[in-house]
Amino acid sequence: MGTRGRIIKTDTPERQTLLRPMVLRRSELVVDHEACCGCVLCKLVCPREAISLSAGELADGRMTVAPRMDIDPALCSMCGECVVICPTHALSMTIDGKPEIPVISGKAFPYLLRNVRVDQGAAAASTDTGYIDNCPVGAISADVALDEDGQVASVSNVEVDRGKCIACTRCMQLGPAGAFAITKPYQGHVRLNVSLCPEGCQACADICPTKCISYDGQQVSVDERFCIYCGACEHVCPAEGAIAVQRTNILHTPIESGAWVKALDKLVAYQAVVREYDRKGQLRRRRAVLTGLLGELPEDEVDSR
Repeated sequence: MGTRGRIIKTDTPERQTLLRPMVLRRSELVVDHEACCGCVLCKLVCPREAISLSAGELADGRMTVAPRMDIDPALCSMCGECVVICPTHALSMTIDGKPEIPVISGKAFPYLLRNVRVDQGAAAASTDTGYIDNCPVGAISADVALDEDGQVASVSNVEVDRGKCIACTRCMQLGPAGAFAITKPYQGHVRLNVSLCPEGCQACADICPTKCISYDGQQVSVDERFCIYCGACEHVCPAEGAIAVQRTNILHTPIESGAWVKALDKLVAYQAVVREYDRKGQLRRRRAVLTGLLGELPEDEVDSR
């Protein structure tokens, strides 16, 4: 049998690649194992159930082997839903060598809102650079000038690598006032019941991509300001119910798509899905009324997506 159209899978400790080489179209999906936090969102949303995730391994309450994502090439359709949903940029996709996600270009999925803005004036007004070193993914860089004593004299050209930033808002919360404005695409709640935690266990702190979970030698705690509601902690926790993550909303560009509604049904709490259904229903009713009254929609009501 020929291999045209079939997916070729390669896997190394650092990355997994799925390549579909065709005469007129070459699709490639890449998993960065080091960036993957094992959050299971990709597994939840995959319409073909092509994604599996190992449980990881613990020893004396510490994460010794992190969960590992795997994609079955016989099931994967290379749709890119997992790429859109990934909260840590562990997944990427190209078509003919250029970044492209089929479910977005096909208007089946929206862009998640991950806005990042830097106010250079506010950043330069402070000589505190702790936020640069404390970024959990090393996404922030700046030109830092030192004085004769080796102390920070000035900070300029502060930049955030949007390909790395996971929108934890740590820089916005703890950095110079007004310097950063970050939009979290996922919203929700984290519930921690330390009474259920096994003694000495800190697996959730080990796996957390934003380091919003810490262990003080006695018990773990969560600083929800920095949580991105990925659920990686819940996946690795050995004690059922000790930690639970509930997503209540996902901020995204406007879209009307059955595929997106199905994804929402898997990713967020039921109440949030009901709100999304209601919003879409109200939008359709409003447009129908306008069309009936005016004969056609006014120019500023036309959906240009």
